[in-house]
Amino acid sequence: MSPISENIPVAGASHKPDAIVLSKHWREGAKIGDKIPLGQKLLFSSGGVMDYVVTTLITTVIWMPYFNIGLGLSPALLGVVLMILRGWDAFVDPVVGNLSDNFRSRWGRRRPFMFVGAVMTAVFSILIWRLPSGTSETAKVVYLVAIGMLFYVSYSTWAMPYYSLQLELTPDYDERTRLSAWMAFFIKGGALLSGWTMALLTSPLFADPATGKADIVHGVRVCSWLLAGLLLLLGMLPALFVKERYYAEASQQARDPFWASIRESASCKPLWNLIGVSFFLILGSASASSLGQYINIYYINNGNIAQASVIAGWISTVTFAAGIVALPFWTWLGEKYDKKRVVTMLLVGSLGGHLFNLFCLRPGMPYLQLIPSLFVSMASSALWLFIPSMKADVADYDELHSTRRREGSLNAFYSWFVKAAFTCAAGFGGVMIQLSGFCASHASQSPEVLYRMRWIYLCMPVIAWGGTLLFIWRYPLNRQSMAEIRTLLEQRRGMM
Repeated sequence: MSPISENIPVAGASHKPDAIVLSKHWREGAKIGDKIPLGQKLLFSSGGVMDYVVTTLITTVIWMPYFNIGLGLSPALLGVVLMILRGWDAFVDPVVGNLSDNFRSRWGRRRPFMFVGAVMTAVFSILIWRLPSGTSETAKVVYLVAIGMLFYVSYSTWAMPYYSLQLELTPDYDERTRLSAWMAFFIKGGALLSGWTMALLTSPLFADPATGKADIVHGVRVCSWLLAGLLLLLGMLPALFVKERYYAEASQQARDPFWASIRESASCKPLWNLIGVSFFLILGSASASSLGQYINIYYINNGNIAQASVIAGWISTVTFAAGIVALPFWTWLGEKYDKKRVVTMLLVGSLGGHLFNLFCLRPGMPYLQLIPSLFVSMASSALWLFIPSMKADVADYDELHSTRRREGSLNAFYSWFVKAAFTCAAGFGGVMIQLSGFCASHASQSPEVLYRMRWIYLCMPVIAWGGTLLFIWRYPLNRQSMAEIRTLLEQRRGMM
C-alpha cells in the first residue's frame, strides 16, 4: 500500500484499487459533475484581478514612486512600513481562514465574508493615498501604518474565503488547472493594467500646470476613485454569483479550534512544498520588482519617469499578449504531464531568462528589456496557473488524513508564508534602494549608484529562485496519487 492510503480507514474497501480502476473511476466522475460551468469560471476568476491589484499594483508598482518620488518619504522607511503591513496581513489571514471554515449561514461559509471584505477594501483603498498634509514624516508614517492595517484586515476578509472557495469548486485534477488558467487570464489582464498605470499617472492628464512636468501625486489621488470602484466590482462578482460546492458536507462537521487547525495544517507535508516554492519565487520577484522600476527610470531612461512609464506599459503589453497565447499551451502540458513537471520547466525558464538582463539592460535601448521580461513572465504562470490548482490537490490529501474539509485553514496557513515572502521582499526592496545610494531629490543618479542598482537587481532573483527547485522536486502528489486519493475519499463519504 502506498504512503498516501496507508492506515486510512475506508468503508467497504479491503484493498487499494489498481491504477486501471482508479483511472476509469476518475474519468467517469469527471462526466457526472466535475465540470465548472463557464459562467461560474469567469465570475470567480475575475476576482483574481482584485488580488493582483492589492498585492502587486498598489504595493509594488505605485507604492515607492508615489510615497518616495512623489512625497519624498524615505525608501527604507517605506520598506519598513510595508514589512509591518505585510506582517499584519499574515497575522490576520489564519484568523479569517479559521473563521471562514467554521462559519455557517444560509449564504454559505465563504460568500458573506467576501461581500463585506470587498466593500471595506474599496473604502480603505481611497484613504491610504491621502496622508495628512502639513505634518511631520513620522505622523505620515503613523497614519500610513494605521490605515494600511485596516486596509489589509479588509482584504484578508475577502481573500481568504475567496481562495478557500477555489479549492472546493471541483474535485477533478485537470479541471482545477483549467479554472486556474482562467484565473491566470484575468490576472494577466491585471498585470497589463499594472504595466500602464504609471504611464497614466504621469501623463499630461495629471501634469503640474505650472511646470508641465508629471505630477504622480495628483494622478494617484484622482485615479484612486477608479481603483476603488474596480476593487468593489471585482470583489462582489464571486461573492454574489459563485456557488459553494462542499457546504452541505462542511456544515455537518465539527468546528475546528484555531490552534488545533494550525497544528493540523503544519503537519500537511505536501503543503510545505508548495509554501517553499511560492516563498522563494515571490521573494525573488517582488524584491527585484521595485528596484526594476528604478533601473528603468534612472539607468535606462536617465531619470525620465514619464518615458520610462510608457516603456513599462509596452513591456507589460507584450508580456501580457505572450502570456495569453501561452496559457492554452501550459494548460495542455499540465494535462499531458504532471503539474510538478511543468512547474519545474517554468521555473528553470524564468531563472535562465532573468540572466538575459546581463545583456539587455542598456541605456538608450529600452526595449531590449522585453527579452528577459518574456522569460521571467513564465514564473507568474507557475505561481498563478499551477500552484492554486496544486493547493486544491493538497486539500484533498488533507481531507483524507483529517476527515474534514479545511480549505480556509490550509489556504490561510499557506498564505501566511506567502505574505511573509512579500514582507521580506518589501523590506529588502526598500533597503536595497537605500543601500544603492539612491536620492529622490536628484533628477539623475551617479554612475556608482546605477552600477550598484544593476547588480543588486541581477543577483537577488537568481539567489531566491534557486530555492524553488528543491521544493518542487520534493513535492509528492501527481496524477496517479490524486486519482487514488479521490477514489478513497469517495468510497468513504460519497461523491460531492
